[in-house]
Amino acid sequence: MLPILRGITALLGLALLILGLGWWIHPEPAAHILGATLLEGTGRSTQIGDSAAFFIGSGGLLLWGALRAEAQLVLAGGCLVGLVAPGRVIAAAMHGGAWTAPEIIGECVILAVAVATAAALRRNQSDTLFY
Repeated sequence: MLPILRGITALLGLALLILGLGWWIHPEPAAHILGATLLEGTGRSTQIGDSAAFFIGSGGLLLWGALRAEAQLVLAGGCLVGLVAPGRVIAAAMHGGAWTAPEIIGECVILAVAVATAAALRRNQSDTLFY
């Protein structure tokens, strides 16, 4: 089961990493994938810079953690993605944002996969210490 979890986590990380690079190379399609439009002026610079950093950072942590079997990195990447879900709920409930249930579910799934992968990695590591 561990190899499957690591593979899924690596693929999720790679997808996020590619999306982040897309923010640098072609930001309009990257925004469209997320159902967003590009802002103007300073807002655009912030949107592209922050979005790229988030996706490259979280995707890189998930991918590198899965490839190197580092539970802490996988968990950090998963938590970054998972923290987006409450932000979306707050945006919709308090600030007039759109309710984006499919995206929230996706973020929760990525967090769950990361937690499961990190737990399996730790379990495997403790098993190998005692045998």
